[in-house]
Amino acid sequence: MHFGTIIAKSLNMINIITTSVSSVRKNWHYAWIIILIAAIMHMAGGSIRQAFGVLIVPMETQFGWSPVSSTLAYALASVVGALLAPISGMATDRFGARKVILVGILFFFLGSMVTGAASDVWHIWLSYGLGLGVAQAAFNVPIITAATYWFRTNLGLGIGLLQASHGLGPAVLAILVSFLINSVEWRATFWAIGVFGVIIMLILMLFFRNRPSDMGLRAFGAPATEAIAPDVPPTIAALRSKAYRIAMQGTVTFWKLVAVHGLGCIGHSIIIIYVIPMAIKQGIEPLAAAGILTTLVAVSVLTRFLTPLCADYLGARKMMVAMFVLQGLPVLMLFWTQELWQFYLFAVIFGFGYGGEGSAFPIINRQYYGRGPMGRSFGWQQFGAGSGMAIGAWGGGALFVLAGSYTLTILVSVGASLLGALIIFSMEPDNTVLIPSWEDSLPPEARSDFQVAPSPAGATAD
Repeated sequence: MHFGTIIAKSLNMINIITTSVSSVRKNWHYAWIIILIAAIMHMAGGSIRQAFGVLIVPMETQFGWSPVSSTLAYALASVVGALLAPISGMATDRFGARKVILVGILFFFLGSMVTGAASDVWHIWLSYGLGLGVAQAAFNVPIITAATYWFRTNLGLGIGLLQASHGLGPAVLAILVSFLINSVEWRATFWAIGVFGVIIMLILMLFFRNRPSDMGLRAFGAPATEAIAPDVPPTIAALRSKAYRIAMQGTVTFWKLVAVHGLGCIGHSIIIIYVIPMAIKQGIEPLAAAGILTTLVAVSVLTRFLTPLCADYLGARKMMVAMFVLQGLPVLMLFWTQELWQFYLFAVIFGFGYGGEGSAFPIINRQYYGRGPMGRSFGWQQFGAGSGMAIGAWGGGALFVLAGSYTLTILVSVGASLLGALIIFSMEPDNTVLIPSWEDSLPPEARSDFQVAPSPAGATAD
């Protein structure tokens, strides 16, 4: 690529970001409050599970639980979250995101409190596997689904901000949890997280709304001439949800996205769970090793923000291929990484691909399938993600025990990410909606363009 082309593409990217920010400033909308609420929810409710890597060594030293036993808790949480994700999506479509999130808050509280009181490894399986697994499903699907309803334009910017928060939370919490466990005690750490996290999230729910129409608003970027969407009767909503789901899941691309989500999560779950044990195995102090995960996740914030934004303008498919490759290849560095500075260098390089790997999924769904009630379908994709997290988290430890080193674990991480990139590359171009006529199977009164015919002049009601 010529130097001039690189400069031109860089300037174009700067112009995209500037245009998006300018649009937000000129057209303030409650959609940005929803993104702020969702971002804090991700940071308060979802980060403790993602920071599990800092707990492996303390659980081994304080309780005597082996990494294979303790990481089963993370794997169970991922399995439970994966199995419940489609149900969470169905509940989101039927009852609204807010009610589903409240269920997640309850299980987050229970999971945190039981974790704090744990005295045997099966307690962690219960608290993480059930409590935080249910919370994960009740947070991820409705939060992302609701965010897509609030935007007609600038969805990439909104999702980028939301995904950035999803990376920032674990980066902060990894250091905080490591510091608290080493400074106070296990119980106080998790009880404080449970109590303060729930208080914050309940306050946020007072201001959260499922759709713009709940406040008498149009979606951000919708034309001023567009009628505000009326409340849809449950029977009509069910018909629309079923028709959209059947059309969406009837495409091969949908199931490719489920598989790709799983492969990407296998690739990075191995790293976020085992990079700290890998570093400690090389003689690095636990607190310094925790900083590796924090650095990795902190760097990911940049591409978590930029990838959806660029995908919205340039196409999600090419961005996702690039990020899957950038997540996979740097993992090979771990074969030669021994010193602290080398681990931090790896964290910086890997963090770029890791941040962008999953953050464009809401964008590519919109580009392939248009606007519709995608809660349940997005839940199936989260099923793929949760399954991948479980396989990577537990399988990575099992491979270590089997081989006596992390060689096979590293190779599986690389292979999963690169296979994901190949599958994305095989998918259709993302500039054409795959199901443009999904409403044709609906009765007229259930279609989005249906209008009640005016009564004849002089007619009276019976």
